[in-house]
Amino acid sequence: MGTNRATRLALRLATALTLAFIYIPIGLIVVYSLNEAVTPAWPPTGFTLRWWGVAFENTGLRQAFLTSVTVALGAMAIALVLGTLAAIAVARHRFFGREAISFFVVFPIALPGIVTGIALNSSFTTVLVPLGVSFGMLTVVIAHTTFCIVVVFNNVVARLRRTSTSLEEASMDLGATRSEEHTSELQSH
Repeated sequence: MGTNRATRLALRLATALTLAFIYIPIGLIVVYSLNEAVTPAWPPTGFTLRWWGVAFENTGLRQAFLTSVTVALGAMAIALVLGTLAAIAVARHRFFGREAISFFVVFPIALPGIVTGIALNSSFTTVLVPLGVSFGMLTVVIAHTTFCIVVVFNNVVARLRRTSTSLEEASMDLGATRSEEHTSELQSH
């Protein structure tokens, strides 16, 4: 009993130290951004929102923020669709090459980022540039999507493996159809 209590205490302490290591610097940046002084000073001489106004007026900063949001939303939308479809195929169906597809989807995050970046650059140069697609927002969204798909895929596969197929069978009792049946019905009309 005593060892179990000591282990829990050590785990809580390690968690608190790790969170402090991550969040205290972020908190200090926020405090410095509200500091009245022109240079970082501790303790702050006073508090003001002046620096936030200066940052908001900076058009380059605003444009960079909007570009980041656009890339994030685009990568997220594509990754949600492709990652979910791949996860459903791998978790719910048996077919030749299933493990290879699973490996292929997870591979970009298993490699160091620089290797994936070089591979994407080479692919874009040999495939997209000859088609008239230059490096820009599209290629940045595609590159970010390769990493986001892994996160979606892993989470959806994990959830599907823990979710019983009896839920899908129950939904079919209520009138739902399998995607293959629904597709064939649409094609027959």
